[in-house]
Amino acid sequence: MNRRTQLLGALAAATVALGGTAAWSAAHADTLTSSSSARNAALSDNGATSEVKGQVTSAVNTVFSYNYADTAKTEKAAADVLTGKAVQQYAQMFALVRQQAPQQKQILTTTVTDSAVKSLTSSRARLLVFADQRNTRTDKNQTSYSAAVFAVTAIHVAGKWKIEDIDTFRSE
Repeated sequence: MNRRTQLLGALAAATVALGGTAAWSAAHADTLTSSSSARNAALSDNGATSEVKGQVTSAVNTVFSYNYADTAKTEKAAADVLTGKAVQQYAQMFALVRQQAPQQKQILTTTVTDSAVKSLTSSRARLLVFADQRNTRTDKNQTSYSAAVFAVTAIHVAGKWKIEDIDTFRSE
């Protein structure tokens, strides 16, 4: 064998090796980008994560706060920020409020203290919400405080995040 044949053989072997490496890398890169963590914008898109947290925080603060003198105001606000299953869930929760709040002269103030975005895509988010609640019964001049933890699913509708599901972690 002459030197030229040896060089061509070595170049052919290198081409095959590099081609195999390129094919393996392309296949491996596809598995990395198609994994659920790679699709979860909560891990990589600070702007979108901040946007959903801000809008859901505002919605929770509004929907879970009420004044016995005007519960209709809270229900109207809920209609703007709730959708899907959350509308029915909220109606069930708020039925008791509608009944008792005027009699007990209740004022409930909910303040989200923190939230965590578990998953986020361009159209759906799952959040864990931590909130403090202050309940004042003006008929007895009593105030009590409590903490609340629940999860919500939000969907992006017409440029706005709306709560689609409320999970209070109660067994059914």
